[in-house]
Amino acid sequence: MSDLLTLSEGAVLTHLATRAELASGVLPASDDLRLWARLADGEGVPLAGGGRVRTSLDTGEPVLTGPDGWLDGVEPEQVIALRLRGGTLELSVTELDDVPAERAVRVVQEFGEQALDALRAFAEGLEPSPGVPVDVVVLELLMKAPETFADPLPPLSPLLRNASLELREGRVGIVGAPWDTASVADLAPLDIIRLALVRSALRTYGEGADLSKAVTYLSRSEVVLARIADEVEREPLGPALVEALPRTEPAALLLVARSAEGEGRSFEASGLISEVLSLSPGMAPAVRDAAEYAACRTDPGAPLPERAAHLFRQLLAYAYRPARRRLIEDLVALSVRVAEPALADLALFENDVVGEFLDARAEWLRDDEVELLGSWRRTPLRLWEVLGVSGDEITVAAASGGEAGERVTLDDELLAGQALPGDLMLTRVLDDGTGPHVFGHPFKVDPERREEMLALLTDPVDPYAVAAFFRRPRRAPGVPGAAGTADTADGTDGDAGR
Repeated sequence: MSDLLTLSEGAVLTHLATRAELASGVLPASDDLRLWARLADGEGVPLAGGGRVRTSLDTGEPVLTGPDGWLDGVEPEQVIALRLRGGTLELSVTELDDVPAERAVRVVQEFGEQALDALRAFAEGLEPSPGVPVDVVVLELLMKAPETFADPLPPLSPLLRNASLELREGRVGIVGAPWDTASVADLAPLDIIRLALVRSALRTYGEGADLSKAVTYLSRSEVVLARIADEVEREPLGPALVEALPRTEPAALLLVARSAEGEGRSFEASGLISEVLSLSPGMAPAVRDAAEYAACRTDPGAPLPERAAHLFRQLLAYAYRPARRRLIEDLVALSVRVAEPALADLALFENDVVGEFLDARAEWLRDDEVELLGSWRRTPLRLWEVLGVSGDEITVAAASGGEAGERVTLDDELLAGQALPGDLMLTRVLDDGTGPHVFGHPFKVDPERREEMLALLTDPVDPYAVAAFFRRPRRAPGVPGAAGTADTADGTDGDAGR
């Protein structure tokens, strides 16, 4: 600790105070004041004027606490300066009108270089995080150039963010660093670095920036290309970046195509994918996209029921594309993994993915297919009671909706083989062009929870509430609030369908 005090002597760190911080009497110390949090851990550091500054972790993130009233006189949005002098912290309010620019540049450069080193070390398995601790870099700067923090500089958080660096839990990394370390656990070290560098180039692009290195990284790793393409579809590129990507490079063209797809312009994306494949016939992500687009053009000679089944499969493929996959993943997180097929059906309709599909791809659909999809959008999710099973036929009656009691007979070998009279199933009975059909995966509902489910089937249906229903255990008879058996959708105790 004595070495730390000696090295930090005379240094001043700043922080922009907020109204909430001043009201609580504590200062966050994850980023701007991280070095002082390290110094004040344990017994704390004396504060000029009396009392001690200590580090607290009671809220999870480190904060600096002081004696009562230690922040009095500081107004919201004023910059606080904390300087260590003679082993004591001095607190004051400062103006940043005459900042020594060369020192600020030195700070940014040092953090940028060490952030890149941290990324490489993480990729090679030498460090647990792709970011470098803030206090470590500040100490190294003090060792190399003690005068760096002799005068107040802008608070580190905004200074570094303005330099296209990211801060997470007291660490600094390049923009695009894989903070979710599990997400890159299956990647080779070089691909982890490529992924982060391409993300950084795309997210920090400015007019006239050179994208050649990023395109080269994409071209050298199909794994990285596939991941970046998925991310671009989820968060489409800005017009300037789309314009800057070289159309002669298949990897760049794929990103432009995915950006168009993410914005609902599938017809344009299809044309771009054709260009990609003319330049690089074997590029796997483009081959898959081309196959999906081609599948939207159905055989005009096929009967509508056959095309209806194909359309439903295309809807599911569309729902699982990167731009919409989160809708299903969020429902699964609230429910149970075995229910995913039924939850995908729920996401399709209750989030109107069907409408998005029509907007994006109607140009490839036939008139009767567009009309059919329109009728599907208007078909509500309902609870059905199984009345009887005969061979491949199953007769059900609506237990909810405006036509409660309505009977429907379905010709469905799989469903008839799994359902029993008295079962309750939650599903959407759709028209296939000739009659009622169940394309999705029904949920089986415990009869004792019938009323609980019916209460959820209001207009509009909340898909998240329905998903959560199948995770909650039912109440044991006679014991309010007690846990019993949870409903699932696993094809045995749960799913009455596929």
